Amino acid sequence: MSGGKYGPKKCPERACAPVELWPDGDRAIWMAAITPTSILEEAGGELNHLAPISQTKTAKGWGRFITYLRIHDADCLQLPPNERVTLRRVRAYVRHLQGLGNSSATILCRLQELSDALKILAPDDSFAFINRIASQIRANHRPAREKHNRVMADEVASLAYKRMEEAEASDSAIDAAVQYRDGLILLLLVNLPLRRKNFAELTIGESLVHRQGQWFISLTPAQTKTHAHFEAALHPGLVSWLETYLAQHRPVLLARDGRWKNDPGERLWISKHGSALTQMALYDRVTRLTGEALGVSISPHRFRDMAASTIASHAPEYIHAAAPLLGHTTLRTTEKYYRQARAQEGQKRYVSTVEKLREKANG
Repeated sequence: MSGGKYGPKKCPERACAPVELWPDGDRAIWMAAITPTSILEEAGGELNHLAPISQTKTAKGWGRFITYLRIHDADCLQLPPNERVTLRRVRAYVRHLQGLGNSSATILCRLQELSDALKILAPDDSFAFINRIASQIRANHRPAREKHNRVMADEVASLAYKRMEEAEASDSAIDAAVQYRDGLILLLLVNLPLRRKNFAELTIGESLVHRQGQWFISLTPAQTKTHAHFEAALHPGLVSWLETYLAQHRPVLLARDGRWKNDPGERLWISKHGSALTQMALYDRVTRLTGEALGVSISPHRFRDMAASTIASHAPEYIHAAAPLLGHTTLRTTEKYYRQARAQEGQKRYVSTVEKLREKANG
């Protein structure tokens, strides 16, 4: 069954109108904002400072508001954005989202997207009332799913080591390679919980580099959500595990010629088909492995919560290290090299905490 312009089987009430279905004025302003004004510019005009994924997210959020207006208040689409977005309409939009069962977290995201879009569509006007509405919602916010951090980082680290150690006893080279790779994925996620996209796309010689006898994970501003350079040295205790994978198990995976074979280049994580492991495949492997072994499926993103939770529970004096470890910005971390130093300090303290917990559990 076709859903027409909004895509198959999509409820029109929940659809995000694509840019081509926006009012002419909105579309013209948006397209101008993403179009270079000279050959010297990169891939965008006013929106060039936003990563493509952020541009898409903002456009979808505005498109969601357009859909609501088209169904419930179509006449106002003839107005320019600064006259169209009023306190009354935004409140009605929020009630509409609540009526469809959206969580407060989703509604807060929609309001943020609305505010971000207006910075482009009506930059000379103030829409402070959107922030006031968001503050009211935030004050009463309850997570749609509670984050029961029942599993701590040391438990996942133990699972990772176990998988890698047991891989060495396997009679099958490919089974050993897959099992070792999965263990190393868990171990690196525990010790350096990057965002899924960055982690899945780690590339030897680019984002995973070896220099002066050390391994570093290095991300450019274009690769990070905060648009800040990020670099952390791999903890010495992890190096031998990584180098065993690179020398012994990754070549086995690279030699595979499976049905979905594509040239992975220098990507770190290789699938059993010989291709680069996709973000979705990595997500599935991590959640399945943790779910089966620990009784709780932990997504790659949850490793970030787990890191902060482990520090808060077992080394609260180092909780300040969580922000740079996770790549979050703070008022004090605006200078590039300060962020780098704090990230490395935070990672070292976190890894030490995890190892002490494992030693205590095993002792």
